[in-house]
Amino acid sequence: MIGFLAGMVQGVDPPFVVVNVGGVGYEVAVSTAQLSRLVPGTEVELAIRTIVRADAITLFGFSDGLERALFDELLKVQGVGPNVALGVLSALGVQGFYEAVAAEDVVRLKGSPGVGDKTARRIIVDMGAAARRSGVPLTSLAARSEIREALMGLGFRASEFEGVLTRIPGELGVEDALKWALKELQR
Repeated sequence: MIGFLAGMVQGVDPPFVVVNVGGVGYEVAVSTAQLSRLVPGTEVELAIRTIVRADAITLFGFSDGLERALFDELLKVQGVGPNVALGVLSALGVQGFYEAVAAEDVVRLKGSPGVGDKTARRIIVDMGAAARRSGVPLTSLAARSEIREALMGLGFRASEFEGVLTRIPGELGVEDALKWALKELQR
């Protein structure tokens, strides 16, 4: 099993990049975001996931372990294979993915190649809890809107919590941000 590759970018042929490691060229499938940063002749280090099928052995490369971990979790969702998982990462990135799932945004997930309505809904069901406790920074309006709705559902008036919403630390995930807001409102 290959855990990572470090070497020189030999060439780029979307969705693949060829990484020269000690004179051996490894063809690695990467997200479109990753492709845009890879320039032939530059050094690169990629976290790798090897997928073995009856007809091929394919290497998938990621900028870090977090991206690879999300790829691995997506593969556990029924109907999501490695190419669809890579397409989701290409379309949304890690933070965008977790924000879309936490907000149950089917339309945003369907914007990923190979993801239809049924698969988007399955991803939300299978990965929803993980997205809400992912710790991905709470920077999106969708996440703040989710906190606002939760507070209203708990009986708070907007006039009571709007100031608190603007002070939520940006590094908190949705679940932790809601806990933080409730503590602030109890003061």
